[in-house]
Amino acid sequence: MRFTGMTQAKLDAKGRVFFPSAFRRQLPAADAEFVLKRDVYQSCLVVYPREVWDAEVDELTRRLNRWNPKEAMLLRRFLAEAETFVLDGNGRFLVPRHLLDAAGLSHEVVFVGVDDRVELWDKARAASLFVSDEEYADGLAAAMGGPAPESLQF
Repeated sequence: MRFTGMTQAKLDAKGRVFFPSAFRRQLPAADAEFVLKRDVYQSCLVVYPREVWDAEVDELTRRLNRWNPKEAMLLRRFLAEAETFVLDGNGRFLVPRHLLDAAGLSHEVVFVGVDDRVELWDKARAASLFVSDEEYADGLAAAMGGPAPESLQF
C-alpha cells in the first residue's frame, strides 16, 4: 500500500470529511479501520490504515522500556492522542474537535499521500509543505548517491 498524490476536501460543520476515493481504492478490502493521530513534528493529522498503525506501535513498544518512567510517558502520550475510526457508508469520517484544534484545521483541507499513510493539512498551509525545486533536486540526488544538480553542466 503506497499512498501518493494530493486531494483537496472540505470539512462539514460537524467535522466530517470524505476520505479521498483515490486513496480508498488503494486499500485492501479488509482494511476498514483507521487510526487518526496528530503528527509528532508538524501541525497536521496522520491517517494510518490499522495494519500500518499496529506495526508502528509494535516497533515503538519494542524500542521503549515501559519500566523507564520517561519512556512510559512517551508511549502513553503517543497512544492517548490516537483515535480509531471507520468510514461511514458515504466514505466520510469524523475528525474529533480536539484533533481539529491541535492541527489547526479549518473548513478547507488537503490530503497528502505519504507512502503507507495519509496526512491531513489545512489548505492555507499546504503551499508550505514542500521544499523548493532546488532543495528537492539536491536532496534526492544526495539521498540516491548521485551528483548534486549544481555540478551538472548543460
